[in-house]
Amino acid sequence: MSGRSRRVRMWVGDNYALIVVCLLLIGAVGGYLTYTTNVSPGMETETRQVSSWESHGEFSHQATVVNGTRAFEEGTQLRNRRVYFQEASPELSGEFVHSYTASDGGDLDVDLSTDLVLRSVETRNDDNETVFWRVTEPLNRTSVESLGPTEEATASFSTNVTEAATESSRIDEQLGGTPGSVEVAIVTTANVTGTRNGQQVDTIRTVRLPINPESGIYRVDDPGVVANSGSRSEEITVPVEYGLSRRVVGPLLTLLSALALVGLLHGRRTGTLSPSDAERRWVDYRSQRREFDDWITVGRPPEAADAVPSITVDSLKGLVDVAIDTDNRVIEDEAHGRYLVFDDDRVFRYDRPPEPDSGMADAPDDDSGKSGADRGTPGRGGRRNGADGEDIPDDSEDSDDDPSDADR
Repeated sequence: MSGRSRRVRMWVGDNYALIVVCLLLIGAVGGYLTYTTNVSPGMETETRQVSSWESHGEFSHQATVVNGTRAFEEGTQLRNRRVYFQEASPELSGEFVHSYTASDGGDLDVDLSTDLVLRSVETRNDDNETVFWRVTEPLNRTSVESLGPTEEATASFSTNVTEAATESSRIDEQLGGTPGSVEVAIVTTANVTGTRNGQQVDTIRTVRLPINPESGIYRVDDPGVVANSGSRSEEITVPVEYGLSRRVVGPLLTLLSALALVGLLHGRRTGTLSPSDAERRWVDYRSQRREFDDWITVGRPPEAADAVPSITVDSLKGLVDVAIDTDNRVIEDEAHGRYLVFDDDRVFRYDRPPEPDSGMADAPDDDSGKSGADRGTPGRGGRRNGADGEDIPDDSEDSDDDPSDADR
């Protein structure tokens, strides 16, 4: 068994109660996470969209060339242009299309009113408008009943822009001229009533198609598709949903803590976590050997060292303290498994404890009358087994039962 394994076993055995408590706490946390995630996750309130709608309004326009030129032959239709020609195509016609979508269906009545609006207006920096005068000329009235989603309501229009520009200038001159800008526009108002997504609807939408007459031309400022939308939401209660990591961590913690507890209980019952005194002595020795390595020199003392009076020290740490006090080094005698400190006419020694399960422990004495050399046990001139199983010469002075030690 390695030294690391022994240290781990000793640490687990010495802290058995604390480890059990920690594993129980970990198991409790895992059980709580498992229960609250997979068994009873609880409920939460969230807002969900239950219906939605969107309406669309769009102009299309064209002008037919009535006064042909080399550039545009008579009868040519100019469609959806930004600029038309007052002399060649004074008449602007087109249509306005209204449609809508609804997630839960609808049934709407749509009234479309299209007018030619002439006015003089002044716009300030804060976008507030001052209308000096306004003249409205109806162009078309269209009604569509029971308009469903994706169906269209269409209103056509036609007006002579050149005449409208002349009329707006004449009106402004009759008033003596106004500081505002004279505008010409096609304005369609959609009055929508009915049911959409199960809700009552009664609303009015207005879309403008501005026309700006200039010298020889008129510009059409098409707004494109004008959209309006809305939705309806409600609060609902749903189970709380957790991520994959939490769904896995809870059962995993519970399983690992349970397996660890079973292993601890088994080790405690079989004695695996209860190291023997010999193992503790060995672990303490190895720890001290690493700690005081700087004070230790490996060497081979002379045979005469066995005749020097010796003092046995209980621990390697104690021997290092002696070396520090006497300003000497600790000599490690690997052949005999001992540590020595020489001080004048005496020697301090520490005998390394036998490594458990390695066969280094001394064999028991028998009654055969054989000498120590014959038995392979320490004795004068005899040998003993080293850490690698080889015979190592030893002297009777290495034994604590040598009568010479008593005389000394």
